[in-house]
Amino acid sequence: MKTQVRLGRLAILLLMFQATAGLAADSRSTSTNTVRIAAAQAARRVIDFRHSPTEALAAVEKNLAELEHIVARAGEARCDALVLPEDTPGLLNWVSANETLTKDVLPKAVKRMIERLGSAAARHKMYLVVCSDFTESDGAIYNTAFLLGRDGKEIGRYHKVCPTWGEASARRRGTLFPVFPTADLGTAGMLICYDLVVPETARCLALAGADIIFFPTMGGAAIGDDDIGVQALRVRAAENFIWLVVAQRGNGAMIISPRGKIIAQADGPDGLAIADIDVHGQREGGDALNQQRDMRARLFRERNPEAFRILTETNPPVLAKVPIALTQREAGRVMASALTFGEDEFKQANAFVGRGQTNEAIAAFERLRKEYPATWIDRRSQERLAELQPTASNRNASASIPPRRYPGDADAGTNSRKADPAKP
Repeated sequence: MKTQVRLGRLAILLLMFQATAGLAADSRSTSTNTVRIAAAQAARRVIDFRHSPTEALAAVEKNLAELEHIVARAGEARCDALVLPEDTPGLLNWVSANETLTKDVLPKAVKRMIERLGSAAARHKMYLVVCSDFTESDGAIYNTAFLLGRDGKEIGRYHKVCPTWGEASARRRGTLFPVFPTADLGTAGMLICYDLVVPETARCLALAGADIIFFPTMGGAAIGDDDIGVQALRVRAAENFIWLVVAQRGNGAMIISPRGKIIAQADGPDGLAIADIDVHGQREGGDALNQQRDMRARLFRERNPEAFRILTETNPPVLAKVPIALTQREAGRVMASALTFGEDEFKQANAFVGRGQTNEAIAAFERLRKEYPATWIDRRSQERLAELQPTASNRNASASIPPRRYPGDADAGTNSRKADPAKP
């Protein structure tokens, strides 16, 4: 009898051991690498384009001091990584108006950005992504994102591959999509702003093995009305089964899962979107006949690259159907002016309206439309002309080119960079 009792107890203990081992194995399979990620929604800190180089660098230092507070808050929240928005030091408008001076100012500004913010992040042993125009060793300016390690030192950098038509007149295009294996963030990649409007950019990083994409930006991932920019961000994450960390100036900072779910959003100026994520998780999927723990195993084998040659053609047939009105150089001039003098000129034209000087206002708005074609200034000027010239001919013109609201138009008076719809 005693022998049977002992055997029964032994059997129970064996079952308990097996159950515990099974739970442990299951735990290992479902959570392999949990880290806390933060995306910053930094307030607008744009340096006046009228500043001298010395004044501009002093303004950069002031901006960095304020950004250090965001880094500290993320560190105090025990974050493992933080992403700051595009144009982190706020020099974009200044660079647009001072092209001949940038090769001296940019290296100094970027060096200080990496030193100060990298040191602030290193105090919390936190990865950091920052972004700025940067003069590289080849003498060209690139829109550049930097990945800094937990020690504040640079792990790697990425040059924006798809700048806008106007942006590319003064900045060289990047040619590579590097990825950076890390011990605890998985394999990381970076994209910048307009890059993600082109779907192939995220796919290239995903094919290179990226588990997470850090995305400093000033806008969404599509041109259009309502929330299409946000929905495009969700699609980019879902169609590549990657984590997408969006750091955006002013609004729109968020963290998106490989299933396209927005799992964290920032609130207000200098807000943080924070989430605990498993960089190797949330990729389960499939169909009735083939379920995968990580859908990349199927998706990237089921694609047919042999049929995709047209994607790498410099002049695909569609370009013959859609000529562009401005040369790249002209578009660059318009962009630089719109980011600097254009806002003041629009306000001056509006002042004529306030003083009842209708004819002067009409002439000013007509000049602005010619000077700033396809920008927010052009569209807003067209709206003003429709109000000032309620004639049949003007109504017909307005009907043929309706004045639409684009992302950023509402903020045109306070953030002309964001108001450029061609550059989300």
